[in-house]
Amino acid sequence: MKSNKHIALLAAILLSMATATTQAKIYTWDKFNIAFEAPEGGHIPFSFFQDPNSAQVEWDEMVMTLQRYIKNENTNKKNLNERLKSRALGFNMYDTKLLEIKVKGFKCYSLEGTMPDGTRCLINYLVSNKTSTVIEVVVNYLLGNQEVVEDIIKSFSENNNQKPNEREKPKQKIQKKEDAEKQEQELKREKKRKNEKVYEC
Repeated sequence: MKSNKHIALLAAILLSMATATTQAKIYTWDKFNIAFEAPEGGHIPFSFFQDPNSAQVEWDEMVMTLQRYIKNENTNKKNLNERLKSRALGFNMYDTKLLEIKVKGFKCYSLEGTMPDGTRCLINYLVSNKTSTVIEVVVNYLLGNQEVVEDIIKSFSENNNQKPNEREKPKQKIQKKEDAEKQEQELKREKKRKNEKVYEC
């Protein structure tokens, strides 16, 4: 009986997370002209106001930590992927794998895995294409919300307007008239063949 209650509680938490994603808010890191879109209700712990190069946003079911670095000669794919693995090792993460997430205006290096408490974690390095900024984004979240978290990462932008990157809308495939006519003819032929088989019996 306890397990059923536990499953019901987890389902309710995941549902609240899914609902939150429909009510997005733009968050800005004014000092570095960084903006991103994430669920409403996030708050910043007071302790993070003391370090100008770091920030944190907390939700009921997700925590995001940001750290700003400066590019140097070691800022390359090989070293950043090694650093991702090292960070994961420091968190005692398991079942880890490198991901490819495209973020407009940045080169993005990402790794996801499971934390010792069973929650998920996504570690990212966003290397700006136009400034010396590198942002480390670490998101700890509940299982089932990977798509939500990846959408947040994709929304990161660096601009004076402090507007997030727009999320890609699914493209609707429009069928050509000729293709539609061919498809219709093929369906008619298939239907005719089936009818002929019935009469043969």
